[in-house]
Amino acid sequence: MAELEHPGWCDRAHCTATRPRPEYRAGETGHHRSAPVQVDGVPCLGDVVFDPDLNPLVAHLSQPAPPWDPVTFLNVGTTAEPDLLSLPAAGAREALRRLGALVEVAAADGT
Repeated sequence: MAELEHPGWCDRAHCTATRPRPEYRAGETGHHRSAPVQVDGVPCLGDVVFDPDLNPLVAHLSQPAPPWDPVTFLNVGTTAEPDLLSLPAAGAREALRRLGALVEVAAADGT
């Protein structure tokens, strides 16, 4: 069986991807995962409070292992709930561009 190929951003310490076996079931092949990065400056999201020491907001990339489609996701959450927000990476860039433009409107207004 061929060696499992990992994306360049995949951190083996966080990766759960395995090669599919002939008898595999859905979800058994895991995900390629990047190392998480802490996102500072966000105090809360709804009722979830982010504390840099106790409950930090983190983000990571993930991609399901074969035989699933190799769609890369941007996941944002906490250590306990790492996927509170999950966006396909292709759409995340546009979403972040729009959010950046919205923040620029506030900055231009001096707030």
